[in-house]
Amino acid sequence: MWIAIAAFAGLLGLINLVQVFIGRQLIRPSASRRSPLEIRRQSAAAAVAMLGVSLVGLRVFWGVLFMLFGYVALVIVRKRAPKR
Repeated sequence: MWIAIAAFAGLLGLINLVQVFIGRQLIRPSASRRSPLEIRRQSAAAAVAMLGVSLVGLRVFWGVLFMLFGYVALVIVRKRAPKR
C-alpha cells in the first residue's frame, strides 16, 4: 500500500515538474486562466509537496519536511496570485 501511495505521488510530482518546464497546464489546458508564471510557481510548490508524499510513502519519514515546505510554499504562492 505504501509503495502504491509513493508511486502515485511520484506520478503527480512528475506531472507538476513537466508543467514547471513548459509553463502550461497539462490537464484541461483550455480551462486554465492562470498565467504561465503562476502555473510554474504553483506547480513547483506542488512538486516539492509531492516529493515529500512520495518519500513518506517509501517510509523515509523526513519527507514530512518536504511535504510541509511544499504546502507552505503553495499557500504563499496562491495568496500572491491575482484574484480573477
